[in-house]
Amino acid sequence: MQIIGHRGASEEAPENTMSAFERALALGADGFEFDVQLTSDGHAVVMHDAMLERTTNGSGPVFESTLGDVRALDAGAWFSSDFAGERVPLLGEVLPLPAAVFELEIKTQGRSVLDAVLAEVHAAGVFDRVKFTGWNHPMLTRLKVEWPQAKLGLFSKLPEPWMNQAIYERYVLGTAETAGFDVAHVPARTITEPIALGLKELGYRVHANDAVGVEELQRAIDVGADSCSANDVAMAVALLR
Repeated sequence: MQIIGHRGASEEAPENTMSAFERALALGADGFEFDVQLTSDGHAVVMHDAMLERTTNGSGPVFESTLGDVRALDAGAWFSSDFAGERVPLLGEVLPLPAAVFELEIKTQGRSVLDAVLAEVHAAGVFDRVKFTGWNHPMLTRLKVEWPQAKLGLFSKLPEPWMNQAIYERYVLGTAETAGFDVAHVPARTITEPIALGLKELGYRVHANDAVGVEELQRAIDVGADSCSANDVAMAVALLR
């Protein structure tokens, strides 16, 4: 099973920074998940939130900020003074890292962000190592039409309060059956053996996402997931070994 650092080794370093990505690889992760936003002047930067406040000393939407604005911000001090001065990475800085898997979540909408992401991925020569994900399924479907060899990750939500296990399993498998994607992401806390087996029968690789603690990671291992993401990369690697 592959271990994917969620926003890098975000238990040990500020999420979505070069420090977090490099730490994840140093700990033995196969790759890492990260998020891409587009600046007002069309540059792909790595940040989860649409707003700058939570993970930088800036404010306002990323899409209203120029690349110069974003790069001038401190993206590490909020996590620890040890990371003061950490910058928001460019997508083009992240893709040269020696990861076996880049799990790239497109966080915004529109043709411009898709084109910017594809340009950087092709320039880095890592198309075959990128898994494109996001909640914008029409955008990902468009990507698959234009680039059939693209690997797409299908997100499954957590079960609604009214869903019992049978209904949730039917929701996950039914969505996957009609999506035509390549990898199915199911929360580690809710993945079951019938879900994992059903997805594999449909031709999907199975990814258990956002595992918190040993119990959730062990659950992913037990159901036969092909990969699992976690903030605590050291814990995940140690348990898998």
